[in-house]
Amino acid sequence: MKDKLPIVFLVLLVIISLNFFDAKFINPKMVNYLEFLAVLGTVLVSSIYMFDRKDGFVLPVQLISFSIIFSMVMALFSWGQGLKDSLLETSQYMLWPLFFLLLHLKIPLRTLEKIILGYGLLYVLLYFFQYANAHTVFFGKPISGEEFSEQRGAIRIIFPGAGMFILSIFIAITKITQNDRNKWLYLGFAILGLIVPVMQVTRQFIAGVFLIYFYHFFKSQSLLKKSLILGVFAGGLILLVNADIPMIKGVIEVQQRDSKLGKDYIRVQAGEYFLTDFSPNTLSQIFGNGAPNWGISAYGKFMERLSNTHEYFLSDVGIIAVYAMFGVFAILGFVLMWYKSFVLPVSGEYVYVKYYLWYLLFTSFTWYSVYHYHYLIATIFALYIYHRSSMEEKKKEIIWQLMKKTYAAGEKNKQNSSILKEKLVDL
Repeated sequence: MKDKLPIVFLVLLVIISLNFFDAKFINPKMVNYLEFLAVLGTVLVSSIYMFDRKDGFVLPVQLISFSIIFSMVMALFSWGQGLKDSLLETSQYMLWPLFFLLLHLKIPLRTLEKIILGYGLLYVLLYFFQYANAHTVFFGKPISGEEFSEQRGAIRIIFPGAGMFILSIFIAITKITQNDRNKWLYLGFAILGLIVPVMQVTRQFIAGVFLIYFYHFFKSQSLLKKSLILGVFAGGLILLVNADIPMIKGVIEVQQRDSKLGKDYIRVQAGEYFLTDFSPNTLSQIFGNGAPNWGISAYGKFMERLSNTHEYFLSDVGIIAVYAMFGVFAILGFVLMWYKSFVLPVSGEYVYVKYYLWYLLFTSFTWYSVYHYHYLIATIFALYIYHRSSMEEKKKEIIWQLMKKTYAAGEKNKQNSSILKEKLVDL
């Protein structure tokens, strides 16, 4: 029974950290208190193990964790936001130390995969349920108005909790090429991984998933197959662009409109503002401004006015929002994380963690995937799986090198023994 407790804890923590997929039929105060207590308790326990290990992704996670915690001090210093307001608002971004608890507990990677796939499937089911009942908001929040409306040629529902879904579909495509015994089941999952992003008509979501899929199935093929895949991909793209599909047309029209705007594009303007004009002093430019308690504290009310008057939202500027809230050292943590995702070895069966981190990198400039609670626990799971797999690969390499040295030393000893025997015979 004791062995099952960490698994039960993780299963519950996922749904709580996702705020039950932002369910509207659950009392919001109860959800907020539960999320606050669960995250704060997890962070306090996990912090005990923050310095138990090194190498891998330990330093990046440490940098990000400390930057987020210290940003609450900066919110008080630079904006006068009380620690209570900061703690309540920052709790949704604070779960990073869970990485160290997972390392301490040594959660089996296969078990974690099952949890991820289970929540990925739940995401799909709840999304289609909400899509079928778009007139009533059960999960998430409409972009405008009181119900989900048609935008870009589709009923646009940005369904909460996408991190677990994205990680699960990357697991699926990896299992397909690893010839897993449930290959056909994973194939169905992978197809859903293409359908759902298109239905949500979010450009970075669609482009990120399609690029990862293309890379995964392209990289290990022969030259002939690569040529065929490129041809099919290009042909399919041309067909889609010219097809009379409202969703595709809507995305293309929005892209063409935004491309023409150039520097006048609202996200470019917001990015420039949060980079250069937002921080009130030099210390905030280094350590961040903290997370604003939207519409509650003076800092939060300033952000609310900024959104109403200029339409500047932190959620629109991705990694720049990380800098604005948590400072330079948090950015350094992310840069190290992405650097390591290119250089650290990982077993072929876990290559999906690379894909997930690359997806975050690709979407980090225009989306909140790098820091938002909809993605955070999936990111922590990916880093833990990557770290464990990478350390195992490192151990194998060390053992292999030792075996080679031992073998070489043995051969040398044999040679020395033969020379000694020859000398003894001569004597």
